[in-house]
Amino acid sequence: MPVKSTGLAEFQAKLKKLATIERNTAIAERALRAGAEILRAEIERRAPRSTHKGKHLADHVIVSKVVNGNIKVGFHKDFFYARFLEWGTSKMKSQPFVEVSYNAVKDRIIAAMVEVYRKELAKL
Repeated sequence: MPVKSTGLAEFQAKLKKLATIERNTAIAERALRAGAEILRAEIERRAPRSTHKGKHLADHVIVSKVVNGNIKVGFHKDFFYARFLEWGTSKMKSQPFVEVSYNAVKDRIIAAMVEVYRKELAKL
């Protein structure tokens, strides 16, 4: 008994349109940025804050530009000590918050990235 599928040809045509290098690169960058912003917000929320009245680590989480299909979420160079908080030192116990943040939102990151592609497919 043959199986009849409907909409598959239309979906394949949309995927071919989406596959153009320039268009796909722009969409991939938007998807990466959407995911990175979710992670940035979660890191800001979980970053330890001191009682000091100056600048706080949590207020300086930055998202890089997309370079070669990669995007980075990290801290301004003045807040290099974030790695010491995350991993600890020989004299200080670790206070992990970056990995914990990622693990808490990884499903939301993927969903946001998929949604960007879904919207782009709907436009075609």
